[in-house]
Amino acid sequence: MSGASTRQGATAWRLFAVLFREEWRLHTRLFGGWRFALFPLVIATLAVGATVALRETGTAEGTIITGLHVLALCFGLYSGTAGFAGSDMLENVFGDLSLVLSTPATLPLSRRRLLGLFLLKDALFYTIAFVLPMAASNAVLVGRLARAPLAVGTLWLSLSLSFVAGMVLTVAVIAIRTRGVPAWAIASVVVVAIGGLWVLGLTPLVWAVFVPLEGSLASAGGLAVGGAVVATASLVVYDPTYGHPSRTAGDRFARLSDAVPLESSTSALVSKTLLDLARSSGGVWKPFVSATILLALVAALVGLVETITGIAPAPGIFFGGVLGLTAFTTYNWLTQFDALEAYLVYPVSVADVFQAKRIAFVLVGAPTVAVPYLGAIYWFEATAVDAVVGALLLAGYALYYYGLTVYIAGFDPNEFLFDAVRFTLFTVGVAIALVPTLVAGFVVVPPSTTVALALALSGLGFGVVGYALSSRAGPRWNERYRAGD
Repeated sequence: MSGASTRQGATAWRLFAVLFREEWRLHTRLFGGWRFALFPLVIATLAVGATVALRETGTAEGTIITGLHVLALCFGLYSGTAGFAGSDMLENVFGDLSLVLSTPATLPLSRRRLLGLFLLKDALFYTIAFVLPMAASNAVLVGRLARAPLAVGTLWLSLSLSFVAGMVLTVAVIAIRTRGVPAWAIASVVVVAIGGLWVLGLTPLVWAVFVPLEGSLASAGGLAVGGAVVATASLVVYDPTYGHPSRTAGDRFARLSDAVPLESSTSALVSKTLLDLARSSGGVWKPFVSATILLALVAALVGLVETITGIAPAPGIFFGGVLGLTAFTTYNWLTQFDALEAYLVYPVSVADVFQAKRIAFVLVGAPTVAVPYLGAIYWFEATAVDAVVGALLLAGYALYYYGLTVYIAGFDPNEFLFDAVRFTLFTVGVAIALVPTLVAGFVVVPPSTTVALALALSGLGFGVVGYALSSRAGPRWNERYRAGD
């Protein structure tokens, strides 16, 4: 019996090594080798630079640490979906692949055990490649070179716990879904729980659990043990045979295409994009969920900064600038299951496809950002001038961020998240517009006539730049595609 256990353990470790090696190989081949290898350095540079800038502006160290944990937790929530991504979806995005994660279908391997090893591999890989560079910011906060290694290591462990906690929460939700629990029921429980914690004033206490560095050693240990227990329970609950139930639908494409007041080819391309989004898991609600999550995180940080510094930003300007970042996630949802190669069989050009994506982006993105923005200016009691300026910033910056994304990344917005060169270009492009806006939103409250006019013109100007970039994206990527680049 012990021999069988030993062989199983050796097999598990060999599988873990293969999974880890394939993770590195996949990233380096997809993102240009050295361009991916430099990505941790880019993260460390951004983390250290942002920490220095925030500290110089009077931001408390606790606020900076909390912000890093928010990023780690959100990245964990996103990464937790990786092990459950279907091979068909991955092949649509990356081409024909033979995935190690799919081997239980042809080899006598346990799906649950392989999935557990996959998630363990993800946790180790991402905490080293992405979370560790984030922790470099603590070297700036301690101020002493001799204490820097210990400070970085301590923050890394704390951020890693938050990252893994985010992964575990996502895995738990997906595991429950495989038992037939509807998504609306899970969402209702989450909303009621968050609302109850807010009403009872327990939000800071619960949030402190996900910031181990600010708590005690016992709380950090409790988070680690709790994460391990929930992860184990999720793998037990997870049903590897689960499949989405079959659905039937009428000819929605023809009806939608007729309703879009454009020429036939453009209308058809726009309709295809909208139907692809509607028929995917989560449907048209995914962009709204992304925008709502961003709104909640930013609102929480605004409240925290106001409590510590006594400075509250102009809500219209602040949320208008930040919510424009949902342009990236919205465009990502619109192209997640798409590839330029799929359009080669149609009598359309690459420029036509990009034009249709822009129209679909406006149709989906406008209500996606309008609803949370209206909620933010109402909740934070923005003045009329502030609300109007914020709306202009939101519209202009969203179009600018979209144009920047599509020009740099084409049909693969997710790829430049791991490409050091593209990610740096995107970050610089976003900072040029967003940083001065946020400074103005915090410094001049309420905005003066001069500041309001300057920001309104900024929103319109960046909107024009975004439109120009998105118009140039089609010809640019057509040239690169024909050149085989």
